[in-house]
Amino acid sequence: MGKTNVRIVKVGINGEGIGYINKTPVFVDGALLNEQVEIEVTEKQPSYAKAITTKILQKSDSRIKPSCPFQSRCGGCSLMITNYPSQLEIKKELIRESLVKYAGIKNIDIEDVVANPNPLHYRNQCKLPVKWLKGTLFSGLYEANSSRLLYMDECKVHEKGLDQVRMKIMNLLNQAGIRDYNDRIERGLRYIVLRGFHGVYQCTLVTGKMTLEKDLVEKILGLDEVGSLFQSINTSKKTHEVFGKEFIHLGGSKTLELRIEGVVARLSPASFFQLNVEQASNLYQKVVSLIQPCDLIVEAYSGIGIMSLLLKEKANKIIGIEYIKDAVKNANNNARINHCEDRVNFICGDAAEEMKTIAMRETIDTLVVDPPRAGLDDAMLDCILKARPKQLIYVSCNPATLAKNLNVLQERYRIEKIIPYDMFSQTPHVETIVSLKLF
Repeated sequence: MGKTNVRIVKVGINGEGIGYINKTPVFVDGALLNEQVEIEVTEKQPSYAKAITTKILQKSDSRIKPSCPFQSRCGGCSLMITNYPSQLEIKKELIRESLVKYAGIKNIDIEDVVANPNPLHYRNQCKLPVKWLKGTLFSGLYEANSSRLLYMDECKVHEKGLDQVRMKIMNLLNQAGIRDYNDRIERGLRYIVLRGFHGVYQCTLVTGKMTLEKDLVEKILGLDEVGSLFQSINTSKKTHEVFGKEFIHLGGSKTLELRIEGVVARLSPASFFQLNVEQASNLYQKVVSLIQPCDLIVEAYSGIGIMSLLLKEKANKIIGIEYIKDAVKNANNNARINHCEDRVNFICGDAAEEMKTIAMRETIDTLVVDPPRAGLDDAMLDCILKARPKQLIYVSCNPATLAKNLNVLQERYRIEKIIPYDMFSQTPHVETIVSLKLF
């Protein structure tokens, strides 16, 4: 579509640079704030355009050489081209811009982003697709906006042990002659999924309709680092869904153990937990410090129950709500492991429906919400405004949906603190705690 020059005046929610051509915004991959760049437009729409950087004409002082050779192709770490202090400033500005755009909230104090103690090698989990190429099975990541797989033996944000055990398992899979997934016959390996804490890893092989040979299973379980092995059968045409509906336990422990701030928790393969344990611990400690002692705390989207268990000294009663059955099972088991099942209980269901039921029979003093990227739905927002808990702690992973939700909640709630955390360094994603009080 031709080349042109543009000055980058802001950073987008996905870490791309934003400039303007004839008042039309252009989203530019590989460009930083205040840079003058030559671009090639790759997509034109009536209200915007997309482009790639072909030459940097005036470089930002914060620009650095990315530590990963795949950075420009992978797309997962779009901020790896800028130094770490600049990454933190970008994330703070993304929150500020979202609050202005979606909630009309201006001139509000946002604390500095809490830095990640380990900006590299912090992720405790990977879900990687596999492909058969020239007689070998590889695992890797897809190129940005492509179905081409980048074959890599190391990802710079993976915890180092994660990739080491991945390569050992891939070697065993190759020795066993395992092929990648064939959609026509619904056989083969689709993904290798690994999660690990304290040097012990839970492995799930996502396959078509096939039985894994006993010898292969024994060899994988024979690796010192592997604590458990599962198989998930997924023949869905919706390839963005990694896991199938059920898990087959092939050996080892049925759960993976995590220890965090004095709490012991056990997770099943489908249960969610933060990808960065050390920074998650820092965030949880801050949430605990913000909450005043009370009678009843409700945590919505409670996952495996870590937050509720850390709050056990803050209330006479804590109820967690989670819709994933395995996570609820894990959470109630974790309450028993930590000897607080008399005060902390977890229920399975829709957050808004369950909270509505709770609010009909007792007063909710404090509500903690940690929703997915889509944020709180209308039913949940309505439920909060009607139940009126005195204190609301909102933990968000998406500044845009956070701001949209705050636009509704500010009808009854006053924002007291906004504290961002860099949970996902090298990426534009940011975790944010917002403390609100009923007025």
